Amino acid sequence: MANDDLTLDDVRKMAADIGMTRLNDGQLQELLRSTKAARARRDSLATSTLAYADEPAHVFSLATGDRP
Repeated sequence: MANDDLTLDDVRKMAADIGMTRLNDGQLQELLRSTKAARARRDSLATSTLAYADEPAHVFSLATGDRP
């Protein structure tokens, strides 16, 4: 879906799909603006040359008592 096609009703449905059903109109407008901005940034990224190795790997571990 292009940014120009995204409407407040689309954002309301997206929010409801993930359980965000109590947003007021101001919050939905903010979500609409941020979704459009995120999509525009994503669309401007050059991804054709990326490989799986370019994907960042986030590795977390819990420290045990014998190591910090």
